[in-house]
Amino acid sequence: MTGQQPAGREQGRLLAQPDQDRMTQESEVLLAQLRRRRRSDWLEGTVLVDSSVRRNGRYADGRLAETTLVVDAGMAVRLLTPDGFRYRAASAPADSLVDELLGGKSPASGRRWDGAAGQRASWDAAGAAREADTAELMALLDGIDAAARAQDPRIVQVLIFFDVVRRGVRIGSLDQGVVEDRRDLVYLTVRTVAKTGDRIAAGFYTPGIAGAPGLLDAAAIGRESAVRAVHSLEGRPAPVGEFPVVVAGGRGIVLLHEACCHPLEGDEVLKGSIYSGRVGERIAAPGVTIVDDAALPDAVGSHRYDDERVPASATTLVEDGVLRSFLTDRESALRLGTSLTSNGRCHSYQQPPIPRMTNTCLGAGALTPEEIIADTPRGIYAEHVAGGEVVEATGEFVFRVTNGYYIENGRLTDPIAETTIAGNGAKVLTDIDAIGNDVQLGAAKCGKFGQLIPVGVSGPTLRVASMLVGGTS
Repeated sequence: MTGQQPAGREQGRLLAQPDQDRMTQESEVLLAQLRRRRRSDWLEGTVLVDSSVRRNGRYADGRLAETTLVVDAGMAVRLLTPDGFRYRAASAPADSLVDELLGGKSPASGRRWDGAAGQRASWDAAGAAREADTAELMALLDGIDAAARAQDPRIVQVLIFFDVVRRGVRIGSLDQGVVEDRRDLVYLTVRTVAKTGDRIAAGFYTPGIAGAPGLLDAAAIGRESAVRAVHSLEGRPAPVGEFPVVVAGGRGIVLLHEACCHPLEGDEVLKGSIYSGRVGERIAAPGVTIVDDAALPDAVGSHRYDDERVPASATTLVEDGVLRSFLTDRESALRLGTSLTSNGRCHSYQQPPIPRMTNTCLGAGALTPEEIIADTPRGIYAEHVAGGEVVEATGEFVFRVTNGYYIENGRLTDPIAETTIAGNGAKVLTDIDAIGNDVQLGAAKCGKFGQLIPVGVSGPTLRVASMLVGGTS
């Protein structure tokens, strides 16, 4: 396998459709070398052969403004012992990789590794647009732009950040053979700007899907982002204080993902998260069921096997408000003495797998969104929850609400200007007092220890009895 490839058309096609036989051969060789050197005190050993092409960039004013192609391929070996783990990675076939692994010292934690960065090549817009493999992407971007502008004459700009990934992996372990997986995805951040007089407002939308660009509905994305922008033109200053917050389903479940579920990841539990030692205890309101589902169809966090060769599964974290399980990689499962889940994930071969969420799913309730809103005398409706800050040790968080509305006398009234919501993740779980039946799928990206990976979010409209609304007045 070749490591740092020229970012040309033929190499891009090669990695878009990886040489499966060659990848399998490389993984089998590494695994055989590891097995020949096996010692009785080894707890587990895994190999990963990884080949990817990532295209990201920006589309603005009806054209491709910039794009970058990152082509990378390499392999890694990870060994788990009672003293910790060892990890070595290389961007080209290396007969000495296993020798280097066994001759090196075990890191004290999973924060250090050896690796080589892939080649990054910036393309000019015209050159990228001529590439045959961008045709489907360009059709999607052009379609979103056209649909947004056709929705309302007040739309003056459509800005789209895109990330398209085609990744093939081969994963093997000491006690199991080599398996293959494909990790294709498309992730967009759409910012549509509307203007009337001297007022300007933006609408945000972040669709994503596991697969190719053609699987996304350009017309629906364009219309939705335009509607959000136009509604925001009439935004009133947000209220300030503690209010009930109704959060839209789909993307809105990122609130639970970030604020509530990170302390359920095995490495955080080992460090003493607020949920350590509490399996079987009630940690959420009755009716709250949260599942991490690595096999959820179309979701950007899905896989057939995680990066340590554990088959995809659905792990029930919270069942009717009661804590049932944690999310583990091989190391944290052994340290905790708990079940192994399919959550050992890494950004690429260059970093070791660590416990990560895949697709965070909130189970449906019995209410319609309209019934939840009608039962809310006063509060806000958060249609799009964007990035924020979370303190992992305490669960304290602040998120932006980029598209929201007043709820007054049980009705949605005026849009509100961009604001924030803040609170504590553990309290949010106990304060959920209404769950809808309108399950939707959303997409996000999650960073941890420098590894940014795609994560899915799925669930219905929900209401939190009280959160601090930051206000804009």
